[in-house]
Amino acid sequence: MIIFNTTYHVADAVKDDFIAWLRSEYVPRATAERLLLVPQLTRIIGSERDGGASYALQFRAMSVNSLEIWQHTTGNQLAKDLTRRFGNNVVGFATLMEKIDV
Repeated sequence: MIIFNTTYHVADAVKDDFIAWLRSEYVPRATAERLLLVPQLTRIIGSERDGGASYALQFRAMSVNSLEIWQHTTGNQLAKDLTRRFGNNVVGFATLMEKIDV
């Protein structure tokens, strides 16, 4: 199981709009093909000290291959849409993680 995490830093001026857009547009489109599953959004505690807020959006994928397929189709378009809508008010970076049983 692969965990696809994107951490976003969001300017105060667009926080509410960003969260609403994630809920109404990004997550439904990201999961429509069923290549990404189990969306989870978390706020990073303590990130507000320097202005804005940080959030982590995670999905599960069955394999790196399925994530790559998603990235080349839906993921690239969503990234363009996010930049077009929020510009420099939202910046992010992605991390891939592999679940290991304890």
